[in-house]
Amino acid sequence: MKKTVLFLMTSLISVGVFAMEPMSDTDLQLVEGQAGADLSLKLSLNHTSDFKFDTTDGACKNLAFCHMAISVNKRFVKPDASKPDSFLEDSISGNKLWVVFKGIQGTLDIQKLGLDGVDLVLKGKDGVERIKPAIQLSFDPNKPLLIRNYGFNSVAIEQDNFTSAMSGDNLVTDGSTSSTPIGDYGYLKTDTYTSANAPNSAYDHGREKGFMGMKMNGNLVMQGKIMMFSCDANHPRC
Repeated sequence: MKKTVLFLMTSLISVGVFAMEPMSDTDLQLVEGQAGADLSLKLSLNHTSDFKFDTTDGACKNLAFCHMAISVNKRFVKPDASKPDSFLEDSISGNKLWVVFKGIQGTLDIQKLGLDGVDLVLKGKDGVERIKPAIQLSFDPNKPLLIRNYGFNSVAIEQDNFTSAMSGDNLVTDGSTSSTPIGDYGYLKTDTYTSANAPNSAYDHGREKGFMGMKMNGNLVMQGKIMMFSCDANHPRC
């Protein structure tokens, strides 16, 4: 009797352990699932709901927050003592220069992106056709990619109002960051055109100073399919 009870208790508390094994291409072909999914994605940067530059309630209420700046290493200028309001190049110290893209904005609306799993027939290096499972991305030509006001308002070369110097690989300024007014940094300057700056062009009034801008608007129609699959030594591209 005691042996019977012990056997029953052992059976109740026993736990089965199963090892995970990879599935072959043949096994995957036997697996059936639901149909694919249709995805949509909308990316909007510094825009209102009607695709306009948001300077009222968004981050661009302060124009400095909608800049993208690039500074080339060891690129400075120093005042030219022989010419007023002129500067000379210097690679060690001086006022640091910035290439500033102002009014960064844009909306990209991917209306439909098909995601499916398919069987892809490939001919290997040995000439034998094999079926491989693949992920397929497809596009609908009737639902194009929408591009709205994508770009920037202007680009300008700006310089810091304080001097800096290279000390080895480190950049050292002539004062602490906290004691330097924000507007003294070249990448944060938000000067705009007034009627005095551009008396013959009403288009530039109120816009940030710069020499070029770019805006893209359009519908991009894409057709075709993109298939992604695992690669092995039998494939000619692997």
